[in-house]
Amino acid sequence: MVILGILALVTVLVIGSCVYIGYRIKKKADEVQQAYKKGDLGKIVGALGHDQTGSAPDLGKILGALGKGAAQGGSGTEETVQEQPCPAADASQSKAFRDAAASASVPLKPGLTLTAVWTNRDLGGHDVEVLNTVQGIDDNTVTIGAVRAEKGGSSGQRILCIADLLNAQQYETGWGRNMPGTIPGATMFTMPLTVFQDMKAARPAGLEYFAAYNRGVGRYAKDGDQKGQLSRVEPGDVPYSIIVNGEHKDLPAIHVKGRLGSHDTEAFVLDDPANPITLSWNMPEGWNFHITYLKATFPVEKGIQQEIAKSGCAAVYGIYFDFDSAIVRPESGPSLKEIAEAIKNNPDWNLRIEGHTDNVGGDAYNLALSERRAAATKQGLSAQYHIDPGRITSQGFGASRPKAPNDTPEGRALNRRVEVCRQ
Repeated sequence: MVILGILALVTVLVIGSCVYIGYRIKKKADEVQQAYKKGDLGKIVGALGHDQTGSAPDLGKILGALGKGAAQGGSGTEETVQEQPCPAADASQSKAFRDAAASASVPLKPGLTLTAVWTNRDLGGHDVEVLNTVQGIDDNTVTIGAVRAEKGGSSGQRILCIADLLNAQQYETGWGRNMPGTIPGATMFTMPLTVFQDMKAARPAGLEYFAAYNRGVGRYAKDGDQKGQLSRVEPGDVPYSIIVNGEHKDLPAIHVKGRLGSHDTEAFVLDDPANPITLSWNMPEGWNFHITYLKATFPVEKGIQQEIAKSGCAAVYGIYFDFDSAIVRPESGPSLKEIAEAIKNNPDWNLRIEGHTDNVGGDAYNLALSERRAAATKQGLSAQYHIDPGRITSQGFGASRPKAPNDTPEGRALNRRVEVCRQ
């Protein structure tokens, strides 16, 4: 009797679980269907968990199952195109572009890592940290490695065409396994030079925003028809707060607003023609997302060494870890190399690697995490760059030494750091 009772209880639990799962699936399907009927791909994407940062489901198959591609903002348009490599850029223009970009205020060169917070209002305003790293540049392309830095996050690659960085009029923020790696005609985190020049001159700047996703082998869809214009708001530059190689700076930015298709759009673009980074991109309706760049790190010849020699400590923001762990990410390579060179160039230096966090989580947990991260940085210097471990110590401070208030994403980003100090 006892066994039969247990079996009956298990059966009830299994049936209950199946009913609940079925309810959740139906609820999700209803959300997608309602959004589809309205022609609102932004809502569809939000319902399915697509975040423009590489963790999208297979939208091509899903939208195909719905009968046709749903378009952004109800335009009802979808263009399916063949994947193509980047077109050859004019050799002299390419060289001039690459030379200028390498000396920009935020240089577009290998090792540049831009850290952004991506916020999707359809997902409850959840913030996701995204890293975009320049992996290489040649005559025709800029290769970007991207990672979603959260638990269960994903990584991917996007190749930008130099010809597009000069002359395109399209913009697509995403990357990931369900998107083409190369989207000729569109840039990613920087404005095409021709569009920037219109913004700079206070002329209406024509731009098209769309979503791209795979539609089978060698083909992808450009979904939506979000063409429109963005116009300068203020006649002069406005300050945009961002952390550049550990220093809090107000960079000059061009503030623009307008409508792309049926969607209000707002952006702040770095006022530097050599690398006009889109520092902030906000589409509050339809797509319901906002990308805000918080940090820019890039190698500087002896930059960390000079800071240590000057003040005794250098705050290093170019060391990255997996979400909620002490695993040092590959994007940390340029900063680790800089620290190693500083140690090798100064044989009388002994350094302390300090770990610092924001206040998200408990004090005890943050302290332990910062200690593990500092120790992992020390281990990386020893294992990868053959630094004598006797010349380095490590210590964690958790959230006890903030550089800024923790009540904004910018403040928390400033507080998450590694410091290298002379002992």
